[in-house]
Amino acid sequence: MRVFGDVYAVDGFPALYLDDIDVLVIADLHLGYELISAEHGVFVPRVQFKKSVAMVKRILEKKSASRLLILGDVKHEFSGTGYHEYKEVSDFFEEMLRFFKEVIVVRGNHDTFITRITRKYGIKVYDEFVERDYFFTHGHKSKDLNDVKKGSTVFLGHEHPSIALFTDVGVKEKMKCFLYGTFRGKRVVVLPAFSYFAEGSDVNLVPREALLSPLLRDLDVDRMKVIGVLENDRLLRFPSVGMLRRFYE
Repeated sequence: MRVFGDVYAVDGFPALYLDDIDVLVIADLHLGYELISAEHGVFVPRVQFKKSVAMVKRILEKKSASRLLILGDVKHEFSGTGYHEYKEVSDFFEEMLRFFKEVIVVRGNHDTFITRITRKYGIKVYDEFVERDYFFTHGHKSKDLNDVKKGSTVFLGHEHPSIALFTDVGVKEKMKCFLYGTFRGKRVVVLPAFSYFAEGSDVNLVPREALLSPLLRDLDVDRMKVIGVLENDRLLRFPSVGMLRRFYE
C-alpha cells in the first residue's frame, strides 16, 4: 500500500519498503524483552526472537529487498547489554545478514552499547541517517523539522503507534498502525513497533502532550492519517487521528 511516492507499507506487516533505494524499514524490535521482564519477576514466553525472524522471512516473500534499516531500539535493556541479550541480538544480526546484503541501524534510546555487537558484523550505526530525500531518526530526541531539507520524507519510530477501536458492547481492541502526514514542507511517517510484545500507544485516545516522542508532540498529530496493520493479513486505511479521536468522544 502506497504511503508517499516510492514509500510502501508491506501488506499485513509493520514494515515499510522504499522502492527507489531498495530498503526495508522496521522499528522497535526490543529484543531481550522477555529476559529483562524475568529479572523483574514477570515471566513471559521467550518467543520474540523466533517471531521476529519469521516475520522478516514472511515479509521477504511478499517484497524482496537487498537492504534492511532498523529504525532504533533493536534491544530492550537500557542500562547495558547482558549475556543473553548480547547473544539474542547477535543471532538476529547473523540471520539478517543471511537475508540482506546490508543492515543499517539508527540508534534508539534503548540501544546502549549496541556497537559492541554491530562492529562484529560490520554494521554501521547512526544517530540520524540520510539517503537521497529520506531522513531517518528514532524519534526519542527533539528535532526541528526546519533543519531537515525541504521536500524530505522523515521516518521515525519510538512512539509504537496504535489505535483503539471499540466494539458495540464497549470491548476495546488495539491495532498497530502507521501515521503519516505533511508538515512544514516535509512528509512524516511514523512506524509501528515490530516487537511482538509492544502493543502500542493509542494515539486516538492519548492527548498530544502525553505522546512519547518529542518530535511528535511538536506536530499536530490529529492531522496525521492512519494505516492500520492486521498482522499477517492486510492493511486498512483510516481517516485522520483527529477524526478517530472525535468518534470516541
